[in-house]
Amino acid sequence: MSARYLDAIAAHARHAPDRLAVRDERGDVSYGELWSAVERIAGGLRERGVAPGDRVATTLAPGAAQLALIFGAMAAGAVAAPLNIKLTPPEVRRYLEPVAPRLIVADATGAGLGDDPLVLPDGGAGPLSALAPLLGPPGRGLSEVDPAAPAILFGTGGTTGLPKAGCWTHRSLWLYAAACVAAMEVRRTDLELFFSPFFHIALVTGPFGTLFVGGACHFLTRFDETDVLRHVTGGTVTRFFGAPTALRRLVDHPACKPAATGAVRRILYGSTRSEPDLPARLRLAFPNAELITGYGATEFGAVARLRSWELVDGTDQGVGAPVPGVVLRIVDPAGAEVPRGEVGEIVVRAPWQITGYWGHPEQTAAARHAGGIRSGDLGLLDPDGFLHLRGRSKDLVITGGENVFPAEVEDALCAHPAIAAAAVFGRLDPEWGERVEAALVPVPGSAIDVDEVRRFCRERLAGYKVPKVFHVMDQLPLTATMKVDRRRLREVTGGA
Repeated sequence: MSARYLDAIAAHARHAPDRLAVRDERGDVSYGELWSAVERIAGGLRERGVAPGDRVATTLAPGAAQLALIFGAMAAGAVAAPLNIKLTPPEVRRYLEPVAPRLIVADATGAGLGDDPLVLPDGGAGPLSALAPLLGPPGRGLSEVDPAAPAILFGTGGTTGLPKAGCWTHRSLWLYAAACVAAMEVRRTDLELFFSPFFHIALVTGPFGTLFVGGACHFLTRFDETDVLRHVTGGTVTRFFGAPTALRRLVDHPACKPAATGAVRRILYGSTRSEPDLPARLRLAFPNAELITGYGATEFGAVARLRSWELVDGTDQGVGAPVPGVVLRIVDPAGAEVPRGEVGEIVVRAPWQITGYWGHPEQTAAARHAGGIRSGDLGLLDPDGFLHLRGRSKDLVITGGENVFPAEVEDALCAHPAIAAAAVFGRLDPEWGERVEAALVPVPGSAIDVDEVRRFCRERLAGYKVPKVFHVMDQLPLTATMKVDRRRLREVTGGA
């Protein structure tokens, strides 16, 4: 077995060329059509001087064309680099400086990003027709591509600074896709609806895994709850992934009726800490679907899973147990493992983890620890081996010499019936060093009484953990990957 991800796609093209692979707003693409485009893109890139190891950045809207281009770059031995189209041009240029792409390919969506991109024409009638300027003779396949060679770069979240490019190899993609298939029981008969960005590791967790087994993916260019519901109530979509913020908008929609969602059998979602009632609401809205959550990061994908059948009533099982092949350790700042049940930094060792951050050797070295990767996340392992998160180490608030984990305070706040979402953060304070502050989003139709919330917290938390300042907001600021942007939150609530 070659352990190169694209070999699986090529095999499906040989065995079932007419089988549906990808669908988007422009139409359907079979496995045979997809692989033919991949080979011709590989040939076209070589004609343009792209050599093995060169980076090819993409700034296209999500869809069949961008997927084929990513695969084509990988088939040519180049390194695909899908860019965050939500960044500003100066941010993209700074991100690309160490990446140094040989070619940037854009459509109208990302034409202003990067320097001197090759801008593709309007897509025309077919889902792959926009790629015509890139098509060359059929490529030479994967025979010269080393499984250990770089395949694709994904930008890290970058919530405290500029994102770094995490490097995944052909082998790591193959291993991770196989692990996702096993952990989530992905089937050849699945049609996955995907409305997340292509520059996120979710692209591999979801579509790469689905295509690995011969399933099909339906790509939406963006999330719109009305459009998503139109598809999930159509009787063909069997699985999808969504950030909690997006899923809440979905279940709040008046057209989300349990009688129409019966075909959906799997829903994968991220942490619902700020919206603890969301899983129960998803179960009501999608009665036939198994819910799967977990823990992961750009550097190693999803490495812990919690599925519906594992839940025990009245028991907090965090974000699940490690998936097969993964080792989780909890360490103190010096790197020593802490006793079971104590909070520390999560270190992950997975067979498919990234090789490092492209062009950042010092940060790569700093992230490595005992064969694994330091996550920057705080957590603990309970006696049964389930992982519980306690927030980011950078988000830890030290007030008056005491450690406050934002996640613990957020849990207490979200137990209040008037609070729909909460985010806790620290702010510099001349007396305490840092003080605890909280942003609160009210339940629709409810009003938040700050004094009453403060009394509510004092009944559940030590005094130093109770936020000293509360900010009531219509919504929490989010990053491009739909996580709470605490840096922006500090800015909009009164400065650094």
